[in-house]
Amino acid sequence: MAQENHDTLRLLREQVARIERQHAAPHVSGTLPTGTPVIDTHLGGGLRRGAVHEIVGTGADRLTGVRPTRFVATILARATGHIVWVRGAGTDLCLTGLRQLGLSPGRLILVETAPDQVGPLAEDILRERGILAMVADLTAPMTLTATRRLQLAAEKGGVTGFLIHQADGSVRRGQPPPLPASACQTRWQVGAAPCVLPFSTSSRTPLPGPAHWQVDLLRQRGGPAASWTFEISDDDATLPLRMVAPVADRSVATSPSRHLHLVRPGSACA
Repeated sequence: MAQENHDTLRLLREQVARIERQHAAPHVSGTLPTGTPVIDTHLGGGLRRGAVHEIVGTGADRLTGVRPTRFVATILARATGHIVWVRGAGTDLCLTGLRQLGLSPGRLILVETAPDQVGPLAEDILRERGILAMVADLTAPMTLTATRRLQLAAEKGGVTGFLIHQADGSVRRGQPPPLPASACQTRWQVGAAPCVLPFSTSSRTPLPGPAHWQVDLLRQRGGPAASWTFEISDDDATLPLRMVAPVADRSVATSPSRHLHLVRPGSACA
């Protein structure tokens, strides 16, 4: 009788172990490198995988989301795997721009839904297996409860989530309302930064200088915030993700490197 009980207990333990293996989250390596050494060092290697990260724009990027989108696209271009990109009605995504940033459109699964369904759909996608990341374009910030649900879904599915805030057309002037509390792993603010135009003695007209980005890590769970100003080369500046009609036919130079270059203290930047 004792031997039979022992064998039964062993079989039950083996069955439980099989069930746990079937429902366990897939193994995910620790981080997604951003490709910018100073940021990766601050984050301990990069953005945590199997977590959700928020990105909000400043200035014109509050409406267009160009720089936040490029920030996410260049990170995902460095990794492998499929990406589900969820968009609300009325948003736009330039696949040519993504390709120029190194992100192949063949890796994307584009999903369009009603704006109020982006959050629930994003949660379902984060629970799926076999994809690298989920990117959602939001027209309104999510509540603390909603982001907590997304974070738990990402941890269970092992999928990395990115929430890109893009205000609707009714928000055009004035200071944006404060963002609500969030359970996301990190919250970023990405936008343009002013710089001093270089002056040539042979011309009375200042020449356009390299574009500057301001990248602020507003918060991260278990770590300090930080702020950086980066410089984009002239070639990189010709790679917008959403191209307006006047520059749609502008020739684009190929750049061997699309890294952000840190602007050191004391450089010509306002």
